[in-house]
Amino acid sequence: MQALDKRLTFPHRSFPSIHVAGTNGKGSVAAKIAAALEFQGYKTGLYTSPHISSFQERICIHRKMIPQSDALAILSSLFDATEDLTLSFFDLITALAFTYFKQEKVDFAVIETGLGGRLDATNVIHPILSIITSIGWDHTHLLGDTLEKIAREKEGIVKPNIPLVAGPSAAPFYPYAIPAPPGENAFFDLENQSIAKTALLHLQKQIPISNEAIQRGLQIRPRCRFEIRDRLILDVAHNPDAFKKLVQALEFHFPGRKFPFYMAFSADKNWKQCIEIAQPHASEIFLLKGAYPRLVSPEVIQAQFPSLKSVSLEEAKEGVICGSFYIMNYFNEIYNDLL
Repeated sequence: MQALDKRLTFPHRSFPSIHVAGTNGKGSVAAKIAAALEFQGYKTGLYTSPHISSFQERICIHRKMIPQSDALAILSSLFDATEDLTLSFFDLITALAFTYFKQEKVDFAVIETGLGGRLDATNVIHPILSIITSIGWDHTHLLGDTLEKIAREKEGIVKPNIPLVAGPSAAPFYPYAIPAPPGENAFFDLENQSIAKTALLHLQKQIPISNEAIQRGLQIRPRCRFEIRDRLILDVAHNPDAFKKLVQALEFHFPGRKFPFYMAFSADKNWKQCIEIAQPHASEIFLLKGAYPRLVSPEVIQAQFPSLKSVSLEEAKEGVICGSFYIMNYFNEIYNDLL
């Protein structure tokens, strides 16, 4: 990625950036900060991952996806420039984002890491502010088998003389982290708002940004983060920490009420612990079949949880759909109304 970045003459240097890492919450925090800057009148790029239905969702300016024509034109030039380099899909999309933001002359870009931080493709940037939202168990096969090792990878985005905002879920590793919102079952978005607000108040010392723009930005939440649609709740929780926040959100919004859960997981996720976290809060748990080829089959999970039934997503009429980003795309294909 460094070689590609140099070959492209460092496109990210044409705009100031805010870099966001963390196990959970980083996409929401990035979206809130970008929205606040937008509401202030700054032309603001936002780079997040993964996507739900189209990779164009990852690259937005003012919450509008990169047009297909721009994506194809830039990718074509990238392919020509990288024939001799071994690059991942994420490397190319990151370079596409930086090049597009430069082309469109954004005032700011908010950049979310893909995985970890230290070796992440986004870590070629030199931001004006770094943010670590949380440290938790995910991608342990790549980031390490202890929280300390995972924290080391996340803190790889920290750079000399660049301010750092650390969220309350990162507190064991950063004693100066901002405090958690009060309440045992506080809604997880309150924590995301607190992190984003701290970051924006810091930026406010350097650039004009009104309190009104900040408050409007804090209310923005990406799709499928405890998104209530009729009688269904869509949430991309896919690791134990995210499941803990999901059940806390249910208790916050619907105290004492139990819902049916409809779940599917990618093979590298700790689905056993996620199910165990959900069980006390679920009226019943169903495993989604046929949702996406990369997801663990219900039969594999039923070997450890034989009482769980498998159903198709069309049978989910009321309850919580969770476990993976991929399910949300499947939901969109069935109902054609997510985007």
